[in-house]
Amino acid sequence: MPPRHRTSLPIPARIRSVMAEGDYERAGLLDGLTGEDRRTRVSVLESLAADGVAIDAMRDAIDGDRLGLLLLERTLRPEDGHSFTDVCTLAGIEPDVVRIWFQALGRPLAPSPDDPIYTDEDVEIAQRIHRYRSLGFTDQEMMPVVRAIGRGVLNIADALGGLLGEALLRPGEPEPELALRYATEARRIVEDDSLHLVHLVAAALADRIRSHALAVEESNAGRLRGAQEVTVCFADLVGFTDLGETVTAVELSEVAEMLSATATQVATWPVRLAKVIGDAVMLVSPDPTALLRATLDLVESWSEADDGRPALRVGVAMGVGVPHAGDWFGPPVNLASRVTETARPGHVTVTAAVHDAIVASAPDDPPFRFRAAAPRKFKGVRGAQRLYRVQRRPSGSHGNAALTDPVN
Repeated sequence: MPPRHRTSLPIPARIRSVMAEGDYERAGLLDGLTGEDRRTRVSVLESLAADGVAIDAMRDAIDGDRLGLLLLERTLRPEDGHSFTDVCTLAGIEPDVVRIWFQALGRPLAPSPDDPIYTDEDVEIAQRIHRYRSLGFTDQEMMPVVRAIGRGVLNIADALGGLLGEALLRPGEPEPELALRYATEARRIVEDDSLHLVHLVAAALADRIRSHALAVEESNAGRLRGAQEVTVCFADLVGFTDLGETVTAVELSEVAEMLSATATQVATWPVRLAKVIGDAVMLVSPDPTALLRATLDLVESWSEADDGRPALRVGVAMGVGVPHAGDWFGPPVNLASRVTETARPGHVTVTAAVHDAIVASAPDDPPFRFRAAAPRKFKGVRGAQRLYRVQRRPSGSHGNAALTDPVN
């Protein structure tokens, strides 16, 4: 779908007749500009005028050295003249419900319900509430999904903003000209990537439904409850908080991004990267052996870099968890987090449930070597937990004689 608002489109004659170059000059919007700089400024002003921006707003933007930002904002967030009241009326949805949806999705609310800042697409978003309700979903059931979408949208916008900023914010170019290029490319990326997102979301949704269906079949419950056996891995960076006192915020974010990238690389089906939490990542899988392989890959790949990055510590637990709005909840999530806090740097520590499940699945050909650790008690968890530190089994070894070493 082509952009509805293009900075490169010819300016309509009716606007040109009202907003000619002389008008901008008399308004003081071209002071001190000549040649290419002047032509670029006129082009930007004409684009803004075509979008309905008033002379006073242009002057304020120039005085605040943000004319390019104004153009970028109007290109990425066009307005069709709908107020919040209009959106609710056209969609036939109560204002309180639309307000909650917009806030959850990260869509800004106008200072006044009569400010005409919304688009036809905003009306369509509000109308979707009817469609979800027609499927039998309650508003309470829908909101976790809406909030998850909102978080995803903001994460995508942050990532794209960083990418475009590095690629397009080149020094030495006139600021308005830069804004024209930035705005055009940003809008194009949004429109092209939206088609890919449809495919990616559909494919991931199919996998999740398949996983739910298997859980229902195995439980014989006959009803989709979502609770299922899952193995959870938490991996966090040792001393990350202290590191923030010795390096810049940019360097700190780069370390966190490296962890996210490494976790993404090792998380192949049936292992999934469930979430990234600053200095930590969480992997989940219905297969404990697959998850433990991915976890060891993560630790080995991270430590092989040998570039001074903080060490990883990892905890793994398993049990019945519940997937909800893109996240996981339940005892295995809490226990994996607790185990991680006590794990040695550079080591993977697993609970007895993980150890026992893997041993039972391959008693004659174990893929790992376990070393029993001292049992520990964790806040909120009943009883002392048996723990094991795990390594890959040395190549060439066979049988289970060295499967589990004594406590150390």
